[in-house]
Amino acid sequence: MNQNLHPLPCARLQERAFWAQGIGQTLANEYGKSIADLPDDLQQYLEPTDLSAVQISQTDMNRLWHAAAELAKDDCFGLQMGQAYCSNTLKVLGLAAVSSATVGEAVQRVIRFFSVFSTQVQLYSVEDDQHVTVYFQPRGTPHPMHMEALLSHCQHIWEALEPTNRPMVIETRLIGDHEKTRTTCESIFGKRIRPGSKRIAVKFNKQTMNIPLTNADAFLAKRLDATLEDMLSAVPNVDFAEQVKQRIRVLVSEREVSEDLVATPFNMSPRHLRRKLSETQTTYEKLLDEVRMELAIRLIQDGKLNLGRIAFELGFLDPSSFTRAFRRWTGMSPTAFRTQSRSGGSVSA
Repeated sequence: MNQNLHPLPCARLQERAFWAQGIGQTLANEYGKSIADLPDDLQQYLEPTDLSAVQISQTDMNRLWHAAAELAKDDCFGLQMGQAYCSNTLKVLGLAAVSSATVGEAVQRVIRFFSVFSTQVQLYSVEDDQHVTVYFQPRGTPHPMHMEALLSHCQHIWEALEPTNRPMVIETRLIGDHEKTRTTCESIFGKRIRPGSKRIAVKFNKQTMNIPLTNADAFLAKRLDATLEDMLSAVPNVDFAEQVKQRIRVLVSEREVSEDLVATPFNMSPRHLRRKLSETQTTYEKLLDEVRMELAIRLIQDGKLNLGRIAFELGFLDPSSFTRAFRRWTGMSPTAFRTQSRSGGSVSA
């Protein structure tokens, strides 16, 4: 994964400021770097004060990850931060997990309350005959290192739950190209990793889900649930437009996007969808345009696909239509944008 890519964030989404403090502490303690070398306007989020009620936008969060990665010069900075820093919130979530009656109940508790820990990702599970796979579904466009830090943080919880008589985690999936950093990844997640996956996920052995936990504590679990529910109610809501936008991202990636398909998971008609979106001062067309712009910029910077293929992946009828849209988004042609990106120049939308 090229961590120099600076993904387009969403200013509407808010994250808890302890994430910024964790980045600062990791830079100082693990890399010997000073927060004074980070952007001046972001340093307020790294002060050693109580920022538990402070929020930072996804826009600034991504800027901070980008600046920290440049300072650390480590493609595994997100993974290392997840290992080196443990917030009080994660400790509460981990305690709730190990207080559960079974491994499966613990995993579901983590899924249920994960938004208390980070608003940038939603967890959900899919089961088959042999496995339970937990997917890390991004909200907005969190920085890749933020996603990896979340996965690395969760490894602490999985290790606390793992039975002694059989492996619980069958596979950990990473979206980046981590072949050059495989040794580091294996030191964190063990040998069972799959780099270059489409989505970050953890595959569990379904047979371990019913194993009782030795530290089960129903009295404590009930009270921690009440505390986490209260914390969850205070988490900033992801607005409806962002949920629709995430649905559009999935459908664009599958090259099957339409208003009908977007509206289906929300149990509403396309007409009702438009009415709900108008309440958030946007439209289906605007959100589709935003998603295409974000994906176009990322795919061009990534450099793996030619421009014709990118146009096809994004659902444009022909390359000329894509070029016109790209000029509208960025003020330059896709070719010029790719050239500038490769030369290391500053590109933005």
